[in-house]
Amino acid sequence: MNRLARKALLFAAGLLLLLFFTNNFGLIDIQKTAIVTAIGIDAAEGGRFDVTAQIAVPDASGADTAGNVTVRGTETVGGAVAELNRKTGWFPTLVHCSLILLGENIAKQDVFRALDYFLRSEYVEDSCLVALCEGSAADTLGANSPIGDLASAAIEKVLSAEAQKTGLVCVTNLRDFAKGYFSEGKSGFLPRLSPLQQAKSEGGSGQSVGGQEGGGGKAGGGENVFDASRTALFARGRQVALLETEETLAYNLAVSGTDMAYGDVRLQEGEEEVVYHLKMNIGKKSRRLRLQGGEPVLEFHIRARAQVVDASKAGTRTEIAETAIVPDAVLRAAEARFEEELRAAADKAHAGGCDLFALRQELHRFHPREYEALQGNLLDAVRIVCDIRFETMR
Repeated sequence: MNRLARKALLFAAGLLLLLFFTNNFGLIDIQKTAIVTAIGIDAAEGGRFDVTAQIAVPDASGADTAGNVTVRGTETVGGAVAELNRKTGWFPTLVHCSLILLGENIAKQDVFRALDYFLRSEYVEDSCLVALCEGSAADTLGANSPIGDLASAAIEKVLSAEAQKTGLVCVTNLRDFAKGYFSEGKSGFLPRLSPLQQAKSEGGSGQSVGGQEGGGGKAGGGENVFDASRTALFARGRQVALLETEETLAYNLAVSGTDMAYGDVRLQEGEEEVVYHLKMNIGKKSRRLRLQGGEPVLEFHIRARAQVVDASKAGTRTEIAETAIVPDAVLRAAEARFEEELRAAADKAHAGGCDLFALRQELHRFHPREYEALQGNLLDAVRIVCDIRFETMR
């Protein structure tokens, strides 16, 4: 290498170092950046929004603590994000935002007035979780969790993929909720997040979470502060119905990726009602919409195996030893309970105009000729047929 080339190389290296340390690469100074982990949106007067951002702030030990900042009465969510900069002096980046919470009052209007900003944003991932809160989103984000100071981290655990697989919650992300809204059925669902009313404090005394509605009190023993086992149903962006816990479980067992779940069945044995707690493994499941003489028919085909995990009466030694062998009467009761809850979920959805099973989309895709004639009253006219069969584990 000649002398001139060596000088040029040294000059270039020095220039790169200068640019790096003067931040001319466009790198964002972490000390001037608000790392937003979650956004909460509540309805305000006049169609405006109250927007709360949960900001992760590393402490001296390196652990994250939460700082919540609320901007009130903005016309748009995007305007609130800009206002956060003026209120905090930080640039709010949403790259790390993995949770959007909607207050229950906002579900009385089209929630996509608020969610539209996140769909447009190039920074927010479409895999971002979305949930509806009981009460306000601001109070929910203000709760303390038993696993740390970030309420968003505790909520994400409740809305985890593992919870979805076991049927405990209908997990929804921004992409899937938007797909349902813009589909033929214009419908969707969100998990409804509720604070547990009696969480144990570290001192051992029972109290409501945080001592106030939607607040937070640290719970001992690894207890969950939040419950998301109920599911809010939406049509055209508004909440129209609410599935209870057992209805949510039935929907997941029939439709979602749930492959293993636990549930109770009740059986009258003589003068005693016995509750059997079952472990259920789903083998095959399918659903399809067909036309029979012009009548729309929704068919469910489900095959599962069950095992008794516990019962409300004391079992004999033989019953305990052969717990994987479930009595036929219990299996039939499980089938009946499953069908009852699944039909209840469908009835609630269809009565509210929520196309929970994407029937309009399926009709449009596979029966285009009949679509125009049937799609208007499809939810009222559809007949449900359930083919559900439980077998014992052995």
